Amino acid sequence: MDLKINFILRSLVIVTLITSIWYAIFYIHPSPLLPPPHDVVYALIDLVLHYNLLGQLLLSLYRVLLGFSIGIVLGLGIGLIVLLSRIVRDIVYPIIAFITVTPSFAFVPLLMLWIGLNDLLPITVVAICTGFPLAYTLISGSKNIDPNIIDVALTLGASRRTLVFKIILPLTLTHIASMLKLEAGHSWRLVFVTEYLAISSGLGYLMMRAYSTIRVDEIIALIIVLGVLALALQYLVEKIETKITSKWGYTKTTYTIQ
Repeated sequence: MDLKINFILRSLVIVTLITSIWYAIFYIHPSPLLPPPHDVVYALIDLVLHYNLLGQLLLSLYRVLLGFSIGIVLGLGIGLIVLLSRIVRDIVYPIIAFITVTPSFAFVPLLMLWIGLNDLLPITVVAICTGFPLAYTLISGSKNIDPNIIDVALTLGASRRTLVFKIILPLTLTHIASMLKLEAGHSWRLVFVTEYLAISSGLGYLMMRAYSTIRVDEIIALIIVLGVLALALQYLVEKIETKITSKWGYTKTTYTIQ
């Protein structure tokens, strides 16, 4: 309880500090390119009342969550299949590595041509750019496991299936969780950029409209909304990670430098 209160107090102090600096810059050097905080609040209210911000937000959220969920299933499926079969690993792993290291946004123009400008586009982009890095993390994490653990399991007669599900998967769980927390924020970026470039709905579309009409107050308001949503998804993934890892016997410790 004390930690939550401290977190809330720290957050309020940070928001107050940023707002104060923002107002100071505005009054010292007024510019239409940096509206005061209260104008941003008014713009946010206007977006809600006249441009269906909540509806567009839910649409973007739907695309993020569906694509992210499909990506998790895809990544775990591919990763486990590769770990279970050396032949598949030799064939598929280079493809997984190639897609993982390629900048995610590079796939957007190609998928725009293949899929078209519809809801499936951002969902597919997120699924691909979450699934293959997840598979890559699972496979790479298995290489860092202590060989002695594998040797003992094999000596005791463990099958390859047992090795994957009982040893490799639990021991790489923390790597997977860390990767998913990063991909949670990245999913929002992917959906936003896809909507901005190709879709006439969602938060990205509202940003494009604000940019085309040079509404800096709306642009800043949308940036704040996107940041809060990305942090919320990351927080949700972290909570799920804590529950899952605790069931596998992991304990999460936070170290603070005094």
